[in-house]
Amino acid sequence: MSQSIVKGYLLALLGVFILSPDAVLIRLVGDNPLLISAWRGVIGGSMVLIYNQFLDRRNLFQQLRPVGVWWVLVTIVFNGSSQIGFVYGVSHTNASDVLVIIAFAPLVSAFLSAIFLAEEVKLRTWVATLVCGVGLAILFSQSNSGSQWLGIVAAVICAITLAAQFVVMRAFPGENLTGCIGLGNILSGLVCMIIVSDLSIPMSSWPPLLLMTLIVSPLSFVLFVLSLRYISAAETSLIVLLESILGSLWVWLVLSEQPSLKTTVAGSLIITTLVVYSWLSLKEEKQSVM
Repeated sequence: MSQSIVKGYLLALLGVFILSPDAVLIRLVGDNPLLISAWRGVIGGSMVLIYNQFLDRRNLFQQLRPVGVWWVLVTIVFNGSSQIGFVYGVSHTNASDVLVIIAFAPLVSAFLSAIFLAEEVKLRTWVATLVCGVGLAILFSQSNSGSQWLGIVAAVICAITLAAQFVVMRAFPGENLTGCIGLGNILSGLVCMIIVSDLSIPMSSWPPLLLMTLIVSPLSFVLFVLSLRYISAAETSLIVLLESILGSLWVWLVLSEQPSLKTTVAGSLIITTLVVYSWLSLKEEKQSVM
């Protein structure tokens, strides 16, 4: 294995470990999802743009001009929606449920690519979707309150809009769309600031908020982008699946929020299926290169 590939794996793994406490930090900040989204969006989005300048010395206009105004706006909206959906989901339902649902995003992306990019949907994608669908059915069969169901719906919206972002990025493989991610975060944060009447944050909430917005969210994303310079998107996606497991572990250790039996069964089924699916995709990708 070459040093460049090892470097790519290490960057992606480091990104996963940094991102893994994200859900816990959201809970530690507070229980108002719009207030959290406001500060998370503005500060985190600004940091993404700052980190991006270290990766691409071109100004933001030069980076995004080849993509076109329409697709830039679409990506910004998708990103902003996914950010709010994630925070709302973690704030209103079991964090492990949210992480399991979001892990489903790569398969959603495959079907969206088939619809909008005319890409072939392979047999393994259909099989993986069917098996993961069973896992989601187990997850959704739990008796939840009204607010918890809203959290699950928010997680589903997050997974769909996250998958939509992947499709747009796939449509422009040679372009740097990191700026759209930063702008999407900032836009969602500003919208939430307009909606929220009181933007004050307790002093005890600032440490987890700053850790999340200055380091965890933006730095992990930058590391994922850097890893793509050395390994394929399939390899990065496979490593990112670890976040669902590590994130749930953090929630259990810090918040003592133990996943239910159905969540454990559904999560194990979905994660195992996605690992096999990603491994087969990676294997096919390497065979096509040889």
